[in-house]
Amino acid sequence: MKTGPSPITSNSVAKAAGVSQSTVSLVMSGKSAGRVSDNTRDHVMAVADKLGYRPNATARMLRTGVLNILALAVPNVKQPFFGEIFVAAEKAARQADHAVVLIDTQNDPKWVERIIDMVRGRMIAGSIVYASDSDDEPRLAEIADQVLVIEGQNSGSLVDINVESGVDAVVEHLAGLGHTGIGYLSADYPKVTFQRRFDYFRKKLRDLGLEFRNAWHSGATFEIEASTPGAEKLARQREITAIVCDDDLLAAGVYRAARKAGRAIPDNLSVVGFNDIELARVLSPELTTLAIPTERIAQEAVHKLLEKLEDPARASSSYEAELTLKIRFSTARPAKG
Repeated sequence: MKTGPSPITSNSVAKAAGVSQSTVSLVMSGKSAGRVSDNTRDHVMAVADKLGYRPNATARMLRTGVLNILALAVPNVKQPFFGEIFVAAEKAARQADHAVVLIDTQNDPKWVERIIDMVRGRMIAGSIVYASDSDDEPRLAEIADQVLVIEGQNSGSLVDINVESGVDAVVEHLAGLGHTGIGYLSADYPKVTFQRRFDYFRKKLRDLGLEFRNAWHSGATFEIEASTPGAEKLARQREITAIVCDDDLLAAGVYRAARKAGRAIPDNLSVVGFNDIELARVLSPELTTLAIPTERIAQEAVHKLLEKLEDPARASSSYEAELTLKIRFSTARPAKG
């Protein structure tokens, strides 16, 4: 009688990865913090994924009484960047035998209460919140052991991005090209991370001795149609020779506004985006933008949340993602005269 292939076990993963079975157990259960190096953890997860190994979900659910589901709350589900975060988070969660559900905080004014109710009702094990409102984190404090915030209000977020070094790179790039009139198109959402970017942008300009006028600032939501009027406000001001945007979708709005204003990019107006979504390479000319390592951010968030859920008392190391300025063809020296 023919038999099927042998089931993939944690011992199979351990043998293929060249580690002990206990190491595999620590990684797959989310207990690896402080016990297994990040490189080893990533290696074990990659081997497990390649072999198709899945922990016993039923046994874990019976033991904990909680569904193996995580929530991911984002400011706007239509924004491609958050779609990339969701896909990467789902992949990382799947490797640990969890699933991820998506929550749009923009269109759900009671999203915090929903997450609290879902955690208390054991419908989800916990939640990742990408970017917080100024009032969110105090309200989420009552389930703090089941929540992890990315780019949170406090600088001590377990997963964050190095906004300062990223903004430094953008402003220094534009100033180095000779731009002195630099506008800013901000994301019009009540999220701490966007205010933090804008505040540091103005500080960086002051440090370099560059002027910034209130009229050089405008805001818009991520939809291209909605962003165009705010972008037009900036593109019509000839003293503005460069515009920095909170998002690549906002930058696309600037491209539309520039055409209406009769300003060629980059000859008459330089543009810089944020996130480096696929659109940045579709725009013509290709967009100079700050790239965020979405997959690594999502992986870290999932791993650290699972570690937190397993043992809230154990301190977990923080992760701060470095941003990379992708210089393409939307920035150049300002036109003379």
